[in-house]
Amino acid sequence: MRPYDAVAVNLDPQADNRIHDDDVAQAYGFAGALVPGVELFGLASVPPVQHWGVDFLASGRMSLRFRQPVYDGERVRVTVESGLALVGPDSSVRATGAVEGPAPRPAPAAYDDLLLPDVPAAEPGVFGTVHQPADPAACAAYVAGVGDPSTLYDRFVHPGLLLRLVNLALMRNVALGAWIHTASDCTFHSTATVDEPLSVRSRVSGRRTTSKGHDLVTYDALVLAGDRTVVEVAHEAIWRLAAQSEDRAQA
Repeated sequence: MRPYDAVAVNLDPQADNRIHDDDVAQAYGFAGALVPGVELFGLASVPPVQHWGVDFLASGRMSLRFRQPVYDGERVRVTVESGLALVGPDSSVRATGAVEGPAPRPAPAAYDDLLLPDVPAAEPGVFGTVHQPADPAACAAYVAGVGDPSTLYDRFVHPGLLLRLVNLALMRNVALGAWIHTASDCTFHSTATVDEPLSVRSRVSGRRTTSKGHDLVTYDALVLAGDRTVVEVAHEAIWRLAAQSEDRAQA
């Protein structure tokens, strides 16, 4: 696959997750506000979509683990050789992963459709369902913001936006301060069109405290269009940061 060069952009510096704010990120040991992992995942999806087209969005698979931060305005290169890599302007590898081409996929396990809590819990538990109305204008604005050159997203929802919804499941169910998205493994089962309302069902699969004292959660999620599965995601995040961070994980 051809490499892809792009400028990483923090699309929403006023986001609720203040790890995307310079002052807050610096308080945790970073040089500045982090570019969200979902946007980096979206940039990394460009080479496989260019290579396989809409078939990848319907039945491909892609995983990405964030190793070092990417800051607003940095130029990154996505390569797919022995594996998937996102490389910074200093030639350091910021994220690694894998890509699989279109193929039949086993049906995912069904998750319960639960109500969101009136007040998010202080700790992660079984997650309530997040509903997202169709919004073609927001989809178009996102594609323009990340600079994706594909015309497929005139019709289909971008992978980065699908992953944003999986982040939203954590944000709507758990009381969060600054937090960091660390990894995602996405199996695509069908395309979502920009005029379809979506929902996210999810459940916590594990919790642990890292060696640096951060509280990490893993959860499995399905993004649905009606009753149709669009993407199945194994998602990981540091939902509660230790007081100071020298981590080079990525939000």
